[in-house]
Amino acid sequence: MRTEHAHDKRAQKSDVCTLKTEEASVKAKLQKTHEDQEANDEIRRIVIGDFSIATWYASPYPAEYKQGHELYICERCLKYMRFRQTLEMHRCQEPFPRGRLVYEDASSSLYEVDGKAHTLFCQNLCLLSKLFLDQKTVYYDIGCFLFYVLVAKRRSAPPHTPSFYKSAEPESIEYTFVGYFSKEKSSIEQNNLACILVLPPFRGQSYGQLLIELSYELTKLEGTTGGPEQPLSSQGFHSYRSYWRRAIIQALLGELPSMERYLSRTCGRNPHKGSKRKVECTQRIFSLSRLAQLTGIRTEDVLFTLDDLGLLDFWLGRHVVCISDETIRQVVAERRINPRMRMDPNGLLVDEDDEMHSSSSAESVATSGTNDSANEEEEEEGSDSSSSS
Repeated sequence: MRTEHAHDKRAQKSDVCTLKTEEASVKAKLQKTHEDQEANDEIRRIVIGDFSIATWYASPYPAEYKQGHELYICERCLKYMRFRQTLEMHRCQEPFPRGRLVYEDASSSLYEVDGKAHTLFCQNLCLLSKLFLDQKTVYYDIGCFLFYVLVAKRRSAPPHTPSFYKSAEPESIEYTFVGYFSKEKSSIEQNNLACILVLPPFRGQSYGQLLIELSYELTKLEGTTGGPEQPLSSQGFHSYRSYWRRAIIQALLGELPSMERYLSRTCGRNPHKGSKRKVECTQRIFSLSRLAQLTGIRTEDVLFTLDDLGLLDFWLGRHVVCISDETIRQVVAERRINPRMRMDPNGLLVDEDDEMHSSSSAESVATSGTNDSANEEEEEEGSDSSSSS
């Protein structure tokens, strides 16, 4: 059954107030974190690619790399350095992006990186993410995780040539590290996402929603259902609730079986027999398991979302959705839900026949040595060029 319009307005105002309160709490927590960093000699700023970014939390980098309060990170291999000169002399030859391409559209690409095959890169990735995440990160035991690294693409024009000479060189594509999400190779709790990060310069551009959508698309390809590792932060909860609403509304409005076909197939009965009125052709009925199968979302998350939208009913001893398309569209208008997805459905480059948990052994390079020794090879002794923010 659907809640009344006045109740929906009160619920929306309550959600807005709750979100503002949580945002104020997050800002206060970040301010306290920065004060603690200044007192505890932690990293306050990183330079990666074309961006200089203020950090939010402390990360367990080696103590000697925290002395200048600023860290320089190679965008290709995520190796961290103390001085800008060291980064300029680095001239990284590591493959970037690395791993197996699993998704691509006009502006971004997603690569699957095995934590066991690319140990050092994934360790550096986890250390970087801890600067912007308060919890749920791993550092060393990463062999049982897959990392899905998202990069933004931009085209660079070939070098200038005279107008009378037509250059045969195509436009080259440059990649920029945006963020990632990780997942366990085998999760007992059916978690399809363990940790997610989008760097601050790229927030507000729907990259977080793209990562969430892709995590569920990979889950559907595996023929299972899943969800994020619990507990969720306040920001993570609002992001996932937004996605759950869009995915379920899209499934309800899609090409799904009608109520008559559903009853005749599952119950072996005629819905019009003994009934005083016929069911409208636009009215549909679905079980929670059916919606979970269509969306890849865990049943408990489907149940929460339907109840949150006021679309849940109880019929023949179980929870079902029995509602008309017109009512669903009304809920979409009242809640201002945009059912369109961020990802390009034609951008997935994997299917059910692919092994989603296999590593790309042909592309992987064996990595040896410790993290500290690898990062100290190009350090210049006696350099005093490190600068604070």
